[in-house]
Amino acid sequence: MNGKRFSENKARRNGFYLALAVCLVAVGIAAWSTFDAVQGYIAAGTEEAGAPSSQPAPSNEDPEAPRSPSPTVRPSAQPNQGVVRTPAPTMKPAAPTPAPSAPPPPTAEPTTQEQPEDQTADEPQVPVNGPIYEISEEFIYPVSAQSVDKAYSAGAPVYSPTMKDWRIHAGADLTAEAGEQVLACGNGIVRETYTDSMLGNVARIEHGDYDFYYCGLGENFLVSPGETVSMGQAIGTVTAVPGESAQAPHLHLEVRRDAAYLDPQSVIEGMN
Repeated sequence: MNGKRFSENKARRNGFYLALAVCLVAVGIAAWSTFDAVQGYIAAGTEEAGAPSSQPAPSNEDPEAPRSPSPTVRPSAQPNQGVVRTPAPTMKPAAPTPAPSAPPPPTAEPTTQEQPEDQTADEPQVPVNGPIYEISEEFIYPVSAQSVDKAYSAGAPVYSPTMKDWRIHAGADLTAEAGEQVLACGNGIVRETYTDSMLGNVARIEHGDYDFYYCGLGENFLVSPGETVSMGQAIGTVTAVPGESAQAPHLHLEVRRDAAYLDPQSVIEGMN
């Protein structure tokens, strides 16, 4: 009886130790599998990063011998595991090369224009505003009769047989024949020719400081504006003055100086 009980106890102890041994073996196997998996994971991450070892392995190769290029380490097929990505370098655009500037044009040397030897500073210069003429020292009557039919009124009104009223006579009516040539009283320049409703065809000629208005000329002027005339040159013919048509044929002559009316007979005879 005791022997049977002893055998049962021994069998129990042996089963317990066997179970314990199996558990220890299982634990060991699990630990080894876990360690091996961790080592493989770390090795895979190291290969992907391509990190070199902290110290290069000693080499027995000749330092002067040509070396073959190092093999390229390609990343593992497993994505995003232990990969260290280096940002691509930023490429800056190259500065544009400035175009060569054109050489400056050659500077022309100033030339000195030589004046004629016979020209002096005391000689009179020709004005650039038109032709010039020699001012006459005397005047002549523009018609042959040299008589006045109706005198200058000097601002006082006189009776007009044509207009049937009293009005100022601003000029002198010189006796003349119809169709007689009218002569320039002196040297001068023709400033304008025009037609007036009261005075007929008018030629205004500058004689020095005076402006002479030759009124009642024919339709065809013998001079043009801007033309210089000489004393005694024909400028037109005696025709008619519309505002004085009731009078005998005559030449109506007006003289102004600085826009002021003057007595034509006094101006002509005062220059002689």
